[in-house]
Amino acid sequence: MNAPLRVAFQGELGAFSEEAIQQLWGGDVEAVPCREFRDVAEALARGDVDRGVLPVENTIVGSVQTAHDVIDATPGIHAIAETVVAVHHCLLGTPGTKFDQVRDVFSHQIALAQCGNFFRANPRLTVHAVYDTAGAAVDVSNLADPAFAAVASRASAKRYSLDVVVPDIEDRPDNQTRFLAFARAPQPLPGGTPARTMILLTTKDVPGALLDALAPLARHGINVRRIETRPTGEPWSYRFFVEFDHQVGDEAADALVREIAVLAHEARLVGTYPRWAAGRRGSIGWKSGQLPAVD
Repeated sequence: MNAPLRVAFQGELGAFSEEAIQQLWGGDVEAVPCREFRDVAEALARGDVDRGVLPVENTIVGSVQTAHDVIDATPGIHAIAETVVAVHHCLLGTPGTKFDQVRDVFSHQIALAQCGNFFRANPRLTVHAVYDTAGAAVDVSNLADPAFAAVASRASAKRYSLDVVVPDIEDRPDNQTRFLAFARAPQPLPGGTPARTMILLTTKDVPGALLDALAPLARHGINVRRIETRPTGEPWSYRFFVEFDHQVGDEAADALVREIAVLAHEARLVGTYPRWAAGRRGSIGWKSGQLPAVD
C-alpha cells in the first residue's frame, strides 16, 4: 500500500490552506503543518514532503506578498496546480461565550484585514496578529476565557471545540483565496489543457525595459492574468511575477516564454498548471485526487 501524499502548508490543522489541500487531492493525503511560508517551501525543497501549498492572492486584500517572496527565494520548487477556496471568517470563542464578553481577538494579519468592516464597527475589540487563523483557535481553546476570541473557519471551531460567536464577519460574502500547489519538478500536462503559467523576471534599468519584456504577450495574443511587483532586496530594484492564460501545447505560448527569457534581464519559469474553474472541485483538467503522482 502506497504511503499517502505528504503536503506542507502554513498554519495548524483547520486552516484554510488545509481546505485547499482537500480540494486539490481529496482525503488521501497527510497535511503537514508548518510555522511560516518559508518553512513550507524549504520542507518541499529538502524532500521532507511531497508537495507544498501557498496562498498567493485574496479577493479583498490582494496579493499575499510574503508567499511571493518565498517563491522568489526558492528556485527548486515548481507550481503544478491551483485552487480557489471560499473564505468565511467567524469570531470563535470558548463554549458559551457571548459577544459582549469578548475583549481581545487573535488571528493572522491577512485574515484580520479581510474583516476590517467588522472591527471598525466594533472598536472596543482589540485585535492581535498571530501566525495563523487555526493557531489562534488553538490558543483560544487553551485559554478557555470568554474575553479571548479567534477569527478562523468553521472547521477550526469544530476541530478545537469552540463556539461560533459571530459568523461570516469577512467584508464581502464572496471572499476567496487562491492557492498554488508546488512540487520539486514540473509536472507534464496533456495537450489542450486550459493552463496558466507564472514567470518571474527582472528587467534592465533602462526606459521601456518592462514594456519590451512583456511585448511578446501582446504580440502573440496571450491574456495576462496578473502582474505582481516585489522588491529584489536591492534598493529600488524589483522583480515581476507575471501570470498568463493559454492552452498546453500552444506554440504561441511556448514562443513567448522563449522571447521573454531573451528580452528580460533574468527570467525564471515558476510553473505551468491547470487553470482553476469555478464550480469544480480541484483544478480543471484533474479531478480531485487525480493530480500528478509523486515524483
